[in-house]
Amino acid sequence: MRQSKKGAYQGGYTFIEMLIVLLILTVLLSFAAFSAAPLKEHTEKNFFISQLQSDLYLIQSQSYFSQSSTTLLFYANKYVAKDYFGNTLVSRSLPAGVTISENNKLNEIIYNPSGNTNRFGPVYFNAGETTIKLSFQIGQGRFYVQEF
Repeated sequence: MRQSKKGAYQGGYTFIEMLIVLLILTVLLSFAAFSAAPLKEHTEKNFFISQLQSDLYLIQSQSYFSQSSTTLLFYANKYVAKDYFGNTLVSRSLPAGVTISENNKLNEIIYNPSGNTNRFGPVYFNAGETTIKLSFQIGQGRFYVQEF
């Protein structure tokens, strides 16, 4: 039988080879992390738009079914809906990247018991490079959201 020598090659990886592999993995993972940041902003913006639309439908439904008016107020960093008695129905803070534009002239909207709004016009939100326009139409409480 052969006896192995004490300093013979045992088939493992050297320290330099491990460092090279770790460097390559780190570079690949850093590309993945940087490409996920815009995706997160886009997802947060879309979630905000979806949540806003859902809240508006809830406010309109609440005023219609309770046969009382509901007030929607837009503040600097949130929007709040209150029923006729002053109870808060919805209070949502805006996400980190979304702000209400200072040029808005429509800061308060009242949903009548019929579901119609007392005022019409746009409310602008800034989300990074994108502007979100929430437009309330004349009659029947309809609204729509546009991005540009």
